[in-house]
Amino acid sequence: MNSRHFPLTKSYDWISREKKNLFIVDFTARKRSDWDKPILRIYGAYYRQEGNYAFSVTVDKGILSIYAPHFFSRYKERILKDTFLSKEEVIRHYFRNDWGFMGTVVNRKFENVLFSFEDKSENNEIDFVAATSLGYCFGIKQGKVNIIKTIISHEMLFYDQKEVFADLRRAFNEANRERYS
Repeated sequence: MNSRHFPLTKSYDWISREKKNLFIVDFTARKRSDWDKPILRIYGAYYRQEGNYAFSVTVDKGILSIYAPHFFSRYKERILKDTFLSKEEVIRHYFRNDWGFMGTVVNRKFENVLFSFEDKSENNEIDFVAATSLGYCFGIKQGKVNIIKTIISHEMLFYDQKEVFADLRRAFNEANRERYS
């Protein structure tokens, strides 16, 4: 690697001919000594009638995560606070700045926090919450597939709400220290 600035990421894009789906592979070296063992991220975007979806593959865990259009609307509004980025730029920004997640089963306390920010409806059915490097995601799990529906930032939470997420945040930080040390 011929760079003085780390982390360094090299991306490779591929667009399918027929449906114009976008596939992206990122290799990231967090420091100079990581050049021969970079972190691999595989993600992409595709369009359906409801809007732009994204997906990511966690190769070492065998998990596929699908991100709904609503997720990126909320990410843009709540985390980025930027109205000028395109949908593709928002998706790329999320995956370049997120370092995985640590999830747990939703309980009443997590639900109460979510529904203080989101409308409670059939479309907001959730069964897990996950701490990420960018906030807290909510979604449903179907086997080895996570469907991520929305996100809230840590800064949005009141003090008593932050306590609800404290153990989950600690577990996320510990897992990432082990995985990316």
